[in-house]
Amino acid sequence: MADYTLESFVDDLDAITSMETDPAAITARGAPLLARLCRNPEAIPLEYRTSPAGQRGRYMLHRAPRFNVTSVIWRPGDEAGSHDHETWGLVGVVENEIQETRYTSAGPRELGGKTALQVREVLRHKPGAVSVLVPPHDEIHAMYNPTTKSTVEIHVYGKDLAGLQRHVFDKDGSVKSLVSSKYMNC
Repeated sequence: MADYTLESFVDDLDAITSMETDPAAITARGAPLLARLCRNPEAIPLEYRTSPAGQRGRYMLHRAPRFNVTSVIWRPGDEAGSHDHETWGLVGVVENEIQETRYTSAGPRELGGKTALQVREVLRHKPGAVSVLVPPHDEIHAMYNPTTKSTVEIHVYGKDLAGLQRHVFDKDGSVKSLVSSKYMNC
C-alpha cells in the first residue's frame, strides 16, 4: 500500500466537503483520513515540521473556500489556554505527543461576559491520534506540550482561522477576544 499524501488527503476532503455541509458528518468522515495522513510524516515538507527559533511554527499547507490544512509545531512547554474555533476542525498528531483538555460550557460566549467551563476530559494524544472539534457544543479545548521534544500536528478547519473572531476563556470564566495571526508562510 502506497503512503497517503497531503495531495490525496486534500482531494479526499474536497470530495467530502463538496457533498456534505454537516460538521459532524464532515469530521466523522475526515478523521480517519487525517489519521492516515499523520502516519506518514514525510507527506509534510520538512520546513513545515520545524519551528522557527524562539517561536511556535504555524504554516498554511492548503487554503481553499471549504477548508484549510495547516501544520502547527508546539515546542516543549508551549501551550494554548482554553479557546474555541467557531468552525469544525480536526487536529492530528504527526510527531511526538500533545496533551489536550476538552471542556463543556454552559452559558453564552459573549465578549466581556462569563461562561462556566467544566473539564470533560484530559487526553494525551500520540502520533496518528485525531481530535474532532464540532461547534457549537464540542469545540472548546486547551493544548499543552508537556514533553522535552517538539510536537508536530496537522490542523484542518472549515474556516480560515487567520483574522477569525473567536474566544479565549480565563480560569474564572471570563470570555475574551481571540483573533489568530497570519501564518508564517503566507
